[in-house]
Amino acid sequence: MTTQPSTDDPVAWCRSRLLVPGHPLAITLPYAPPEHADAIVALSAVVGEIAAVPGDVSDPEVAQRKLVWWRQALDDQLPHPAVQAWLQSGAAEHARAPDFEPLIEAVATEIAPPRFERVEALDLHCRELAGPGALLEARLMNAGAAPGAAEADALAGLAASGYRIRIVRDLVLDARQDRWLVPLELQAEYQLTRQHVAAGEGGRRLDALVRHMAGDAMVEIERHRQALPAQQAWRHRHFLLRVELDRRIGRKLLAKPARIARERVAPGKTGDAVAVWRRARALRKAARKNFGGS
Repeated sequence: MTTQPSTDDPVAWCRSRLLVPGHPLAITLPYAPPEHADAIVALSAVVGEIAAVPGDVSDPEVAQRKLVWWRQALDDQLPHPAVQAWLQSGAAEHARAPDFEPLIEAVATEIAPPRFERVEALDLHCRELAGPGALLEARLMNAGAAPGAAEADALAGLAASGYRIRIVRDLVLDARQDRWLVPLELQAEYQLTRQHVAAGEGGRRLDALVRHMAGDAMVEIERHRQALPAQQAWRHRHFLLRVELDRRIGRKLLAKPARIARERVAPGKTGDAVAVWRRARALRKAARKNFGGS
C-alpha cells in the first residue's frame, strides 16, 4: 500500500493539515493542556485518516485493504507521517495500537453506506463510530488509563450526539451522493425519502426532520454533559469544547434548518470562538469551585 511521503517533522505535517480555518481543532487546541497538544494533534490526524477511508476510496475491496493497512501501520509503526507523529508526540504511550481496533471495525461498517430502520440503530452506529476517538483522547488525559464506565458512557454519548448533528448538517450533500442515514421510521413519519432531498423537494418536511434530529441530539448532549463531574469535565475540556462546536452547529440548524440545502455549516466564525472561550471559562470555574482545579 502506497503511503504519503514522510517528513522530517511529522507533528508539523499533522498541524499543517488540521490547524487550518474551518477545522474544529484550530479553535479548540489552545485550550488543551500544553503538554498534550502535540499528542492531541497526532491522535486526531490518525483518527481522521482512518475515518476518511470510506469517503476517500470508492472501491469497497480497496477500502477494506486500506483499513487492514492502517491496522498494520499502527502495529508495525510504519513510516506514515501521522503514525510517526503518534509515536514522536508521546500519544502512543497512552493510546496504543490495539486501542484503535474499535474505530477500525466501526469504520469498516461505513464502506457500504449503512441503512437503519429505527432511530436506536442510528444512535448505536453513531456511538460505535464516534465513541472510539473520544475514548482514545480520554486515555491521553487519563495518562493511559481507560476511563471508568460512567465516564466512558458520557464521553462516548457526547461524541455520538455531536456526530448525529453533523449527519443532519450533511443530509442534503449526502443524499446527492447516495448516502442516506435517516432511519425508515423517520422517513415514514415525515414522508421524506433520499430522492426527495437530493432533488431539492424536501421543503417544510425536511425542515421538520432537521429540527427533530438535531433537537434530539442537542438534548442528548446536555444529558451527557450533566453526567460528567466538574473535575472530569475540566480534565476532558478539549474534547468537550469540540462537542461545543457541534452544539453550535445544532443551534444554527434549529434556527434555520433550510440552510443545509444552501451551505455546509462549519465552525470557524468569531461567534464560535467566543462560545468556546466562554465554555472553557465555565468549565474552569466549576472545577475550581467544586474541586480546587487550576
